[in-house]
Amino acid sequence: MSDAARLPRAVMIVTPRWTRNGGVGAHAQASAAALAAHGVEVTVLAARADSSEGPAHVIVSERLFDRGADPATRVGDAAGADVDVVHVHQADHPELVAYLRRGAPLVVSAHAYSACPSSVHYFRPGQECRRAHGPGCVANMALRGCSHGRGPGAWREMYERSLRALQALRHADLAVSYSSAVDRHLEQNGLERRAVVPLFSTLPASPDHAARPRRVLYAGRLVKPKGVDVLVRAAARVDCELVVCGEGRELEPLRRRARSLGIASRVTFTGWLDEASLADQIAEAAVIAIPSLWPEPFGLVGVEAYAAARPVVASDTGGVRDWMTEGVDGLAVPAGDVAALAAALERLLGDDGLRERMGAAGRASVAARFEREHHVSALAAAYAAAGAAHAAAR
Repeated sequence: MSDAARLPRAVMIVTPRWTRNGGVGAHAQASAAALAAHGVEVTVLAARADSSEGPAHVIVSERLFDRGADPATRVGDAAGADVDVVHVHQADHPELVAYLRRGAPLVVSAHAYSACPSSVHYFRPGQECRRAHGPGCVANMALRGCSHGRGPGAWREMYERSLRALQALRHADLAVSYSSAVDRHLEQNGLERRAVVPLFSTLPASPDHAARPRRVLYAGRLVKPKGVDVLVRAAARVDCELVVCGEGRELEPLRRRARSLGIASRVTFTGWLDEASLADQIAEAAVIAIPSLWPEPFGLVGVEAYAAARPVVASDTGGVRDWMTEGVDGLAVPAGDVAALAAALERLLGDDGLRERMGAAGRASVAARFEREHHVSALAAAYAAAGAAHAAAR
């Protein structure tokens, strides 16, 4: 019997917002659809929903994350839902998690570094934090700069939010993460009941066609930890076209950087793209770049690039090595190193055969490890482990 055959009859997914505009929302919807395709009855409890269409029954409770309300009010009409497992995404509400767990085994997903006050879990580019949550975090924010520009006025809320998130994880029967990097973070914080579930590409397939031979693509949020400024500076050293897909507070500084380097004419900022448009952009690129400064929790765009048979150049941080085999399907470079990133881009852009071999290897790797069926089987095992822990606690 396969792991997927052990799926529960009914699952409730709890998430702040039921939408595809954003990483957590897109993942929750794709995961729900994968479960439903295997016959699982999926109920969604969300504070906001952009649409109720799809394979899940959506319940909206606008006060779901209102700490001023009692848990029964926050859960609202979902309180009577007959489910076998509750799966909470992006939770820093321990009292809500404890309430939901009374009726069924409960899983909490850590999509990133939940117990880190700054959320980005690094000191300098490529230097991952290795400490557990505690008062020492405040000293690090003050002395080692891991608040990354947020002043002392924000530190208390940052610390308290991360403490709540850690408490929520400790209330769960199982903590789920999606990479070895986040799993390591959870282990450092004393969480013993853990599971890693592989992600999968949710982009539609684009028709195979020849990539534009000197085009480099970045897709993601435009914020400093993502290192896009490093990529723009690297692009100034390489004869290439750079396409930047995404939105964020660094958009205008990045435009100014491109102008100051004299490369504005060959840098295109597309803004946020829907799934079909992003899939087309990936298919048209020769190389996908992930120039992160922080320890990337996973780097899903790398898997999406591999599904389209496109090689990746990525910072050697966080969960990147979960899916990249250096020199086989992509090139890893030190985080924040402009020269190394430029050299890696030039190496791939200048060698059509190497790009083709690495792209084919990436596609084979995704098929072997990061397809939807692998995700569903791992979820089935995680839900079973949560059920066993819940029963033992009872």
